[in-house]
Amino acid sequence: MKRSKKKNPIEKKIKKPQNLVPTKQELREQRRRQRKANKRKRIMKALISTLVVLGICGVVGFGVYQAVNLGIFNVAEIEVVGNEIVDTETVIEASGINVGESIFLIDINQANYNINALMNLDELEISKIMPSKILIRMIESVPICAVNYDNKVYYITEDKKLIEDGEYLRKTDIPLIFGSDAVTITEIGKEVVVEPYWRFDTIMNILRDLKNDNNLEKISEVRMTEVNTYEIVTKNGTIFILWDYDNYIDNKAYIQNNLDKNTSNMIINLAVGTKPVIKPR
Repeated sequence: MKRSKKKNPIEKKIKKPQNLVPTKQELREQRRRQRKANKRKRIMKALISTLVVLGICGVVGFGVYQAVNLGIFNVAEIEVVGNEIVDTETVIEASGINVGESIFLIDINQANYNINALMNLDELEISKIMPSKILIRMIESVPICAVNYDNKVYYITEDKKLIEDGEYLRKTDIPLIFGSDAVTITEIGKEVVVEPYWRFDTIMNILRDLKNDNNLEKISEVRMTEVNTYEIVTKNGTIFILWDYDNYIDNKAYIQNNLDKNTSNMIINLAVGTKPVIKPR
């Protein structure tokens, strides 16, 4: 009898490992699932962010609503800066802005237009300062003189345009003009007609010269007299009497010398001859 041959255990059949590399179909499926997962994450993040923002806006909005109801944003102060000629109350009244109204309802453009329509300004800026303040900054046009007539004072620029008028002198570093027969105005920013116009032209020529020589602040008054002369009164109390503008030019150096020396309380008549006639006041 043939003996059966026993198999050596070492000779057991070794199973081949399965192929671990995914197929193209599996790779596509994996990428699809990953994209869906990423999309869900993005949606959740966006939703959470939106809810947070809406929550913050709701809290802020409720706070603002409560503040408005309590009057926190009502105008409590209107500050005017830069006005020398026009008084503060006139500026505020011209703006149309009222204390107590909501700062959110203030029309800055309309207030700007209102003020410029009534005043001759070089610059104007109106700002809201939260929660309850209005700031009006202005630079007025520079006057060369103020004409006193019929219990009113008219502030006039170098080119004879009206800046403002009032019942008393608010700016003391410019000469006050006396002796006009009439003053005709149309509106702010337009030329003022001062009669007699030819005499006022003489005064304006003298004032321009004084301004160019930095002497304008030293002059208190300029008077047109009944005898057709001009009196220039300094802040030191000295009076220069002139016949016309040519007379002023002829004596300009002499006048300058006295202004530099701060001659005070003298009457210096330059309209009677070739030499000044001087006497104390």
